[in-house]
Amino acid sequence: MKNNRPAFVPLDTDLDDERLESLAREKGVGTLQKPQKQGEQGPKTPSPVEALLPEPPASGATPRERMKPLNTELPDYVWTELKIRAAHRQTSVRHVIMTALIKDGITIAEADLVEDGRRLRGRVAPQ
Repeated sequence: MKNNRPAFVPLDTDLDDERLESLAREKGVGTLQKPQKQGEQGPKTPSPVEALLPEPPASGATPRERMKPLNTELPDYVWTELKIRAAHRQTSVRHVIMTALIKDGITIAEADLVEDGRRLRGRVAPQ
């Protein structure tokens, strides 16, 4: 192992900030705009998570080819509880899970909340 390494050189943060700002201006990078008055806030920008969230379709259910399967392993007692809840509500396990996701804050279009998909088999889904 090499023991004779040079000591770290302290950085002059003012100089580095100036170089960063000039480089940002050259590259056309936007700047941070601070509010003028105490407590005044600029326009609300969505958080990175909000910006990445897809918008649910305006009307109609999502086509089957755009549906994604969810394969997961659950303890047997959880699966049994899901089946029992679905039976009591006379819905599918899929509907029970999607309802739980809505309660947790996931946005799901009302048209995609089909209570029992078997009722739509062999028929054209309502538009």
